[in-house]
Amino acid sequence: MKRLIKFILITLLLLASILCVSFFYVLWHYQSEASTKRDCGVIFGAAVWRDDIPSHALRDRVVTGAKLYNEQRISCIVLSGGASTFGAHEVDVMKKVLLEKKIPEKAFIEDRNGVDTESTLSNLDPKKSYVLISNDFHLARIKHLAHRENLIHFDLHASQYLSGRYPKEPYFFFREVIANIYYFFHLDKINAPKKIPPALEDKFPL
Repeated sequence: MKRLIKFILITLLLLASILCVSFFYVLWHYQSEASTKRDCGVIFGAAVWRDDIPSHALRDRVVTGAKLYNEQRISCIVLSGGASTFGAHEVDVMKKVLLEKKIPEKAFIEDRNGVDTESTLSNLDPKKSYVLISNDFHLARIKHLAHRENLIHFDLHASQYLSGRYPKEPYFFFREVIANIYYFFHLDKINAPKKIPPALEDKFPL
């Protein structure tokens, strides 16, 4: 009985330590900002609301990409996303926002198969350099998966919050903490579809 209790305590301590490390790993990337000029910016897709309205997360990411382009930090913008639940494709909604910001369409590179973070990164040309643009809580996972996809020349850049922080941000943050553990231990490679398990998927659109 004592051995069992000891085993349980050690296991709980180990799990708590892993969670703690992942927690601070995600938090550590919150202030990421591109410091060098790169070939392209990469905007990671997010939810599109009804009537083809970009969610706050999607608009925040796209506007940040437009700002970097106008500052001549990047010379092209990769729009990566998938089909939306309610309307237009995420890429089409991104294009609309960028055109409103006077970004020339010739600067766009469309990736309509960027259905998740891993897909977006695997679709990039590793010979080019990138600024990877997303919400601050998402950047740690992006970095880990970018290394897994053999991307070398990249910076992370946290998107600005145009309408304030998100009400469900605690959920999004905790999801990233779990997702980083999931990918760090390569659990997606163990007889499973190469995605976060359904319980960890994005049930609450950004």
